[in-house]
Amino acid sequence: MNLKQLNHIVALSEALSFSKAAERVHLCQSALSKSISLIEEKIGIQIFDRTTNSVSITPTGQFVVDHAKNLLSEARSFSKNIEYLKTGALGAVSVGAGPYPAKCYLDTGIREFHKRYPKVSLRVRIDYWKNLLVSLREGQIDFFMADIRDLDEDAMLKITPLGGLTLALFCDPNHPLVAKDHNRRIKPQEILNYTFASVSLPNPVFHELKHSIGLDHNDTFAVNIECEDIVLISKIIPDSDIIFVSSNRMMEDSLLAGEVVKLNIPMTRNRFGEWALVQIKNRSMTPSAALLANLLIDLVREGSELDEIKYGFKGNKPLNFAPKQR
Repeated sequence: MNLKQLNHIVALSEALSFSKAAERVHLCQSALSKSISLIEEKIGIQIFDRTTNSVSITPTGQFVVDHAKNLLSEARSFSKNIEYLKTGALGAVSVGAGPYPAKCYLDTGIREFHKRYPKVSLRVRIDYWKNLLVSLREGQIDFFMADIRDLDEDAMLKITPLGGLTLALFCDPNHPLVAKDHNRRIKPQEILNYTFASVSLPNPVFHELKHSIGLDHNDTFAVNIECEDIVLISKIIPDSDIIFVSSNRMMEDSLLAGEVVKLNIPMTRNRFGEWALVQIKNRSMTPSAALLANLLIDLVREGSELDEIKYGFKGNKPLNFAPKQR
């Protein structure tokens, strides 16, 4: 029994008239009558009682009619869901992100994506890029975005450059370096006496930052508190002498609220590292995952450009992303 035959049964059960039901399914009355008779003969059940002037559903026929309606409903739902899957309006997406892009852009991206595709379920993982790469290879996430300049060249990966953000040093307003004057110009060697906190920084980024501040090669400059949870780090900064290495964009609200102060320390360069969106090259993403990936690419690239304008980009133009050779 096919869907067309099921439709004939339902149409007649609702109209209880061969002429009206035939009109609904775009058949002549004799063709519909023949179709119903063939169905009844095939399943061995009389679905309808016919008289000269009326049509009624038999008790056993009601069971057939009810199931026919359910099957047609499931078929319509199936077709609709297939169309949703093709257009990305239904499905599930698993995405990973490093702490900085997660804090700066992921909330906006997810909010906008949900507004456009409310039926798509999302699973988000915030972690260090090395851990995210393992999850990507194992198929646990569809893609991730992070600063991955330590990444070895890998022909299996498709890497889409995104940009990045300008960085600065932040501390509590009562920090010894700024307690008397928040705008006081800080000498590079002054910061070496204090503890630094940050998310995991790729080695090239860390060395670029050290050189940009004006520290010598032999100066001991290290991140003493390293954590991928930026919210946790931000909570330990108040009432401490810890210096937080963070992005200007991420600290905007805290600066406006007077919770932190940006150290006035000269920097020859304030943009470090290169963010990228990473996926498996020959693994096709679902429509939903592709839509979210494209939305995040546009969002981060636009935000990166605005960040450079707002915070006065210093130094050479951002380096073109190139994975490290093995």
